[in-house]
Amino acid sequence: MQPIGRAIQTAQAEGRVWQQELSRFLLQYRLTPHCTTKVPPAELLFNRTIRGKLPILPWKSIVDRHKEACNNDQKKQQYNKKYGDVKRRVKDSRIAVGDFVLVRQQKKNKLTTRFDTNPYVVVERKGIQVIAVNKDQRKVKRNVSHMKRIPKPEN
Repeated sequence: MQPIGRAIQTAQAEGRVWQQELSRFLLQYRLTPHCTTKVPPAELLFNRTIRGKLPILPWKSIVDRHKEACNNDQKKQQYNKKYGDVKRRVKDSRIAVGDFVLVRQQKKNKLTTRFDTNPYVVVERKGIQVIAVNKDQRKVKRNVSHMKRIPKPEN
């Protein structure tokens, strides 16, 4: 919104019709290649090359530009995922079916432990969802981040 506001303010200050200047600004803005797709949004929208004030170099066909935009977008998403995982220190969970786990519990007072002391056995795992059962046949379904793997209890 700031660039649009600046374009309107400049048009007013120079005594031009701000509606025409806004249209010119938006045309140039839409002809600028997007940083992720590296393709101008106007080309993707109208399926043709739009002429603006800047000279245009001969380029690939529009069909190739759509594929190129999709490929560039996928590459950027993969890069962002890797970057985010590194920043957040993401680790793969090693919890599997048959493992003994402790389930995180809600804090009721200062003396409440972070995890329930009753061990559960993992019965099923679907992606990040884990279903576990304790010795009283109580079932819980939680995110894998709410579970803590422990060695097999002796009793």
